[in-house]
Amino acid sequence: MTPVPLVYILIPVHNRQATTRACLATLNHNGDLDRYRVVVIDDGSTDGTTEAIQQTYPTVVVLRGNGQLWWTGAISMGMEYAYHQGANYFIWLNDDTLPQAEAITKMVSACGTAPCQIISAQCYADDSFSQPTYGGRRRKYLSLEFLAAAPDQYLPCDLCSGNLVCLPRSVVDTIGYPPDDRAPHLWGDVIYTWTARQAGFQIKVLGAAMAISPPNPMETGWATSSLPIARHWQLLRSPKSSIYPPAYWFYCRQLYGHAGPWVFVTVYLKLVGFTILRWVMPLPWLNQLKQTLDRIAGGARKL
Repeated sequence: MTPVPLVYILIPVHNRQATTRACLATLNHNGDLDRYRVVVIDDGSTDGTTEAIQQTYPTVVVLRGNGQLWWTGAISMGMEYAYHQGANYFIWLNDDTLPQAEAITKMVSACGTAPCQIISAQCYADDSFSQPTYGGRRRKYLSLEFLAAAPDQYLPCDLCSGNLVCLPRSVVDTIGYPPDDRAPHLWGDVIYTWTARQAGFQIKVLGAAMAISPPNPMETGWATSSLPIARHWQLLRSPKSSIYPPAYWFYCRQLYGHAGPWVFVTVYLKLVGFTILRWVMPLPWLNQLKQTLDRIAGGARKL
């Protein structure tokens, strides 16, 4: 008789109690709270998140951080805890992601069909399941191409977003834990899954494993946003920025090798250009210019 695998669902959270409780309510409704072990890594919340979880869901384990873990540090803490508890599989789950019924079970089953597989769910913006948001990606030249898997598809990819992912215990044995010291928040999921693929793991998107996860743009466009340009530059100092220099440098070097410095420098050169444009052109003109360039780029892609 095949033993039932020990699965740990790991949910990093910080100061959004309502969102976290909605995620746990979804897991409870799906039966996942009874089926699997659930660990919430609360990175220093001050809004009563831990207390609310302990009162409503006493079987959920809560690990406390100091407020400096960010996403990658929190998920690393959860994986290390689960690993030492004997976990066979880790489930990464963001608290703003709502797995649909049987999604996690399907992922665990698919992950177990081969010894070195990582399985991503296919996320959508809402319950119409018409707008894919997060899932797998392929590296294409010097950028990443989003990969959307239809419900009947099971697609290989190069790496994946960390919204809802199933990873086997062997990934820790092979490459260790995610790089929380180099990519504390954004890019940690991408770099870790890319590193796993380079180490021989297969990464696939299971279209039948669906979840609702609305897009969460971290930054609006520099060229057209009404946010003061000085504020945009200040935001670069936060690990939440997609181009937070230390993490973005690590990402560029890991994914693009010798071309990494070029990818890194190019994005900041563009920001300097946008800054100059914001100084010399009225915002409505910039909006019109961006729309025109988008139309031109769209037309070129169709040729």
